[in-house]
Amino acid sequence: MMLYFLIFTITIICCLWIFQMAFFEGFYQSKRLQSMKEFGDRLKITEIQDEEFLNVVAQCNEIDINVYVYHNDVIYPSDKEISAEVMNIISQSVKDTNAHGEYSTGIEPVGKGESLFYCTLKHSDNTSYIVLTSSHAELREVISIIRYQFIYTSIIVLTVAIILAWFLSVRLSKPIDEMSATAKRWADGDNLVTFKGDSHYAEINELADTLNYAKESVSKSGTLQRDLLANVSHDLKTPLTMIKAYAEMIRDISGDNKVKREKHTQVIMDEADRLTMLVNDILNLSKLQSSVDDIHMTEVNLSELTERVIGRFAPYVENQGFTIENYVAPDLLTVVDEQKIEQVIYNLLGNSINYTGEDKVVKVYLTAEGDKIILEIIDSGKGISQEKLETIWERYYRFSETNSRPVKGTGLGLSIVKTILDAHHLRFGVRSKKDCGSNFFVEFNRVRNE
Repeated sequence: MMLYFLIFTITIICCLWIFQMAFFEGFYQSKRLQSMKEFGDRLKITEIQDEEFLNVVAQCNEIDINVYVYHNDVIYPSDKEISAEVMNIISQSVKDTNAHGEYSTGIEPVGKGESLFYCTLKHSDNTSYIVLTSSHAELREVISIIRYQFIYTSIIVLTVAIILAWFLSVRLSKPIDEMSATAKRWADGDNLVTFKGDSHYAEINELADTLNYAKESVSKSGTLQRDLLANVSHDLKTPLTMIKAYAEMIRDISGDNKVKREKHTQVIMDEADRLTMLVNDILNLSKLQSSVDDIHMTEVNLSELTERVIGRFAPYVENQGFTIENYVAPDLLTVVDEQKIEQVIYNLLGNSINYTGEDKVVKVYLTAEGDKIILEIIDSGKGISQEKLETIWERYYRFSETNSRPVKGTGLGLSIVKTILDAHHLRFGVRSKKDCGSNFFVEFNRVRNE
């Protein structure tokens, strides 16, 4: 930052030097000649002895412009010492003026380039010439003074710039250095560190807040990952233990008893299905979150899709005594990935069946509201407390306050639902209160048939 600040300061100073020193003299000459021309034009329309003429001459003298009048071969004022250079100017002006009364103007080097002049014709019938001259000596003195001022000013500005750049760089870099040190401690495994902005710069404070948020997210992700590994390990271990135990029972006890053998074999099959479901859910979630599976959007009849998913639960519903109340409006169209949304509806419906109340009733609503299609799956379970409503979408969350009925699931179903719906940019959520059941809902964009 010090380097950039100094480069900026030096660039500004150099530009000032270049423009002031290189163009100052030309600018001065232009402005000086313009002033001389204005005074000359005023002088040529007044009589030589008039008060107005004398006033203009006085104004010229105040700004170091000399006025000479050549009239009837006499040069006025006679009390002024006229140099040979000025005489040459007057002579040349008289020579250049033509018979039509035109007058000439210009800049000529006089006395080694130390004078400007402006010449104008006063009267064409009685030839008179007005010559205005101005010395360059004062200009050079002014330039010399300005040059010294620029030297002193440049030294002062550079000194102030160095001090200011050092102060600002230290003030800006100190909190960044502290955050860098904090980040290194965090990388070394200290999860209790906190990034502190404590700066007068809003951007640094925002950076500290962002890093703290990222640290919390990473810490939370690490905790979830550890919990996921622990839960998956436990859920893998339990069915594997059951499979091994019942396989040994078939070998040692029930191998010749058909009834017991079939019973034990069914347990092995159920546990194998549970393992398959767990592995599939883990793979599905991993693919979805790593974007391996792309979203393929097509127009889908959401009513038929919902009916199809409800039908997949028919055998289980009949065997276990559940009731799915169907309130699906017909021919509601939307644009989604059909396979992914089918998985969403399946997971939501399966979750509600697992957690519904003792009446074993689950209600499925699919209704149209303007340009939206609302899917609602409602159970009559014990509900979810307000502080846990956001937690249920996390990986491997399983509601602990269940009813007495065993709950079948991997704890990944709602996380899969969230991942799919987030990829579709659809609004979803759950409305629930303790002991009042739960209402899971999804809003789809409706496509109307023209």
